[in-house]
Amino acid sequence: MNHRSEGNRIMSFLHHFLQIIREYIFNRLETPRESYRHRIYNDLNKLYEHIRKGDVVLVEGRSEMSTIIKLFSKSHWSHVAFYVEDELIKEGHPFRDRYLDEFGSDANHLVVEAFTGKGVIASPLRKYRDYNIRVCRPYGILPKDLKMVIEKVISNLGKHYDEQNIIDIALMLLPFGLNPFKRHAVNACLGKCNDFQVICSGMIAQSFQHIGYPIVPAFKTSGEEDKDFQKNPFGSELIMRHFSQIMPMDFDLSPNFQIIKFNIIETGKFDYKSLHWRPKIE
Repeated sequence: MNHRSEGNRIMSFLHHFLQIIREYIFNRLETPRESYRHRIYNDLNKLYEHIRKGDVVLVEGRSEMSTIIKLFSKSHWSHVAFYVEDELIKEGHPFRDRYLDEFGSDANHLVVEAFTGKGVIASPLRKYRDYNIRVCRPYGILPKDLKMVIEKVISNLGKHYDEQNIIDIALMLLPFGLNPFKRHAVNACLGKCNDFQVICSGMIAQSFQHIGYPIVPAFKTSGEEDKDFQKNPFGSELIMRHFSQIMPMDFDLSPNFQIIKFNIIETGKFDYKSLHWRPKIE
């Protein structure tokens, strides 16, 4: 055996070993924490009544990974899922029986999401009943375009999670002097940049960008501002930010996603005069 072959074997072993260690760390970081501040009880019946296919669900997660993402992004939202309702159990869908067997009646209310260690999976929306969540709805999207977004998100099922993408986003958000991506353009790809690995927010952002629907585009600086806000409410020419740079909070900050207050406001029956308050202790 020559030295080159031996060296290749050693490098292959080290790479495999480091990959195992990396997956172990990420899996440990996904372990739920016991302490969690749940801000409001989510009424599942109201959620099912008001959420629509194609809505984006932001989640304040419970894990150590969620805490890290919230810290470096300076946002409550650490995860994002895409609501596909009953799309995966329609007649003729290849995995209809699988999801019905696994989730039962909850298969009528599924989300597609990406996790470290699991990759892209379908899950029942019910799992987030005891989480702080926010429902974001793309405003004014055409039905045929929304159908394409849904199909694009679903096509990601089974893909692996791109841990490098998360690391690169964290590095990108470091102070300017420490940021190794300070010279990267807004349309530069972060992470592995292949067709087989994604992160939760990037996967959903890419699906919307596929039909030209913006999340938080960058503005092209020019001498004159576009005053025709009817045709261009952003006020200038836009640059499509690369989907791998999109984070959960960007759907919340986006000017073209509506926030759906399903627990109270959407019902139209909020009466603050009838609330039951605990008496003050003197």
